[in-house]
This record gives sequence, structure tokens and C-alpha cells, in this order.
Amino acid sequence: MQLHQTAQNFAIEKLNSLKLPNSILVIPDGNGRWAKEMGLSVYEGHKKGAVSFAKIIENFLKINTKILGAWGFSEDNWKRPQDEVDKIMLVIENVISENLQKMIDNDIKFVVLGRKENIKEKYPSLFKTIENAVLKTSGNNSKIIALFVDYGERFQLEEFAKAREKNPDKPTYELLSEINEGLPLFDMILRTSGELRLSGFGPLASLAEFVSVKKNLPDLTELDFANALIEYTKRQRRLGARPS
Repeated sequence: MQLHQTAQNFAIEKLNSLKLPNSILVIPDGNGRWAKEMGLSVYEGHKKGAVSFAKIIENFLKINTKILGAWGFSEDNWKRPQDEVDKIMLVIENVISENLQKMIDNDIKFVVLGRKENIKEKYPSLFKTIENAVLKTSGNNSKIIALFVDYGERFQLEEFAKAREKNPDKPTYELLSEINEGLPLFDMILRTSGELRLSGFGPLASLAEFVSVKKNLPDLTELDFANALIEYTKRQRRLGARPS
């Protein structure tokens, strides 16, 4: 099964007959490259990428997938020019604000993971927006949207070491879940712009099926998202076992 850009009257709900992933992590990539190709500022690229991600959220609401994660800002993204970092944080704040009512209406719980103290200190407006969205959706339980900001493997190791010191006898996976808002390991990773690396996301991605889409995030369509899901369903996830 493969859908094409010319497909008519396609409804992503049709994929619910397949064994879809319970959890998907999106690693958004290519906003800057897209902007350069279009002769636009990087800020415009990030804004267009946010529009594409909003469409991913719309599709997420229609499929039998419980958790959608987005790596909005990595530990290493602080190395970018300050103006770009400021604009990324503004885009993230706008995405949260614009989708808050949708999360409330659709019983979606919103969680944020990463060095939140950094965000609170450097971007207080974004931090307040995050806290408000987390609070207003805390009682929801149909689905989860997880945003990762100032997040990565180093942060995970630091948090895990602290948790292990307090709970020396607790099983590793339980501790890992605890420091990640109860999230399980991701089933699928979707990365745009044709990249084939995890970029140090950390343990939650350790057992995921990696699906790379060649398009930059701003050009991603519903059919691209659907085809990525179909690609996932073709994989046989043995997780160390022999095929049956």
C-alpha cells in the first residue's frame, strides 16, 4: 500500500485498519533549508514549519495513535544565532497558544520535557504559556502531546543520575518513565528533510522504528505523513525476538 500525491478523496482515518504506532516522535528538520531555497528568512521557515506541524496534530487526532511527541528545541540548538533562538521560542509559544483550545476540546494532555528552568529564566512568556497549557490539560487522558524543549541525551543522563541516587533499587525502565512524565519508549520516529540520525535525542528513542521523509518540514503534506505511517506498518518489530 502506497499513497501518491495525486490521490483523491484520501482520508487518513482509513489507516486505522492498520497496526499504527502507539507513539510517534517527530524530529522536525529543514525549516532553514526551505527558507533559503525560497529566498526567505529563517524565521519564515520556522513559521511555515509550525503550520506543517499543526497539520500533523490534525492528523494525529484522526488516527489510533495515543502519543505525539515533537522535539521542538534540542540542547545543541543553543549554538544557533541568538536571534534565531529567540524566533524559535516565539514560534513554539505561538504553536502552543494556537493549539491549546484544540487540546482541551479533544481531551489531549499536554506535557513538556526538558530544562524548564532555562526556559523560565530566559523566556518567561513562553514558560507561562507552557505552564498554562499543562495546567489546563492536566486532567485530559484520551491522547498526549509531548513537547521536548532544551532536551537531549545529556539532560536525560543528568536526570537519570539524580533519580537513581534517590531510588537505587527501582528498575531502570521505571525510572526512565518517571523522569519523562510517564511516557513510554517511542514506537516510531518521523524525521523530515531526509536526515537519518537521532541527533542525541536520548533513551526514549532507543527502540523506535526510524522513518525518514525527504521533504523539509514546511513542505510536508498529509499524504507524506500517511505514507510514513504506512512505511512503519511494513516493519516487523521483533525487539530482539526471532520472527514467528
